[in-house]
Order: sequence, then structure tokens, then C-alpha cells
Amino acid sequence: MIELLLATSSLAGLAVGLVGPVWVIVVTTALVAVLSAVVTWGQGFPALGGVAVTTGCLIACQISYMAGRFVTRQYGFPEQLFEDHIDGEPGETGQRGISSDDNKGDKPPSRPPPSES
Repeated sequence: MIELLLATSSLAGLAVGLVGPVWVIVVTTALVAVLSAVVTWGQGFPALGGVAVTTGCLIACQISYMAGRFVTRQYGFPEQLFEDHIDGEPGETGQRGISSDDNKGDKPPSRPPPSES
């Protein structure tokens, strides 16, 4: 159960760090704290154990948020994923695997040449 709480907290922090505005992390942190406290209390953790798990979840959420912000600032994610970049015409290196239209009547290269008897 602890692993699930930590993973959920980390994913929430990362998601907010990648695409959410700064104020959303405040709401996310409050939700993570309440959710982890309720789950640990419902699972019968002692008070100190529940506090430790809740603190761990909050730390995981914040570290993941900072990682998401770093990726956003460093690499421009998610804007770069949605932009179309046109580099111009393809060069000769991009045409290696494509046969030209002049060879339409030729046999495919997988056929052996006809044998002469």
C-alpha cells in the first residue's frame, strides 16, 4: 500500500510539473496529504507511521514536480511535441530504401534471375 501511495504521489507531482501551472501543485499537495493520511489511517498504521508515510508521499510529490519543471524548462516539453517542424525537402540519404519509378517493369529483387538452359 505504501508503494502505491508513493507512486501515485510521484505521478501526480510529475504531471503537474510537466503541464500544470504553479498554483496547481498547492492543491495537489493538499490532496496528496489528505489521501495518504486517510489511507494510512484506514489501513491501521500507528500515528507515527502514518505521519512518516504522508511525509514521504509529500516529498515524492515535490521531487517529481521539480523534475517535471526541469524537463519543461530544459527541453521545452510539451510544446515541442505538438509543433510541426518542416526541414525542407528530403535529401538523398532519406531515399535509400525507395525504388524509383523507372524500374516499374523490373522483377522484384527477391526473385532469382531466370536460368539459362
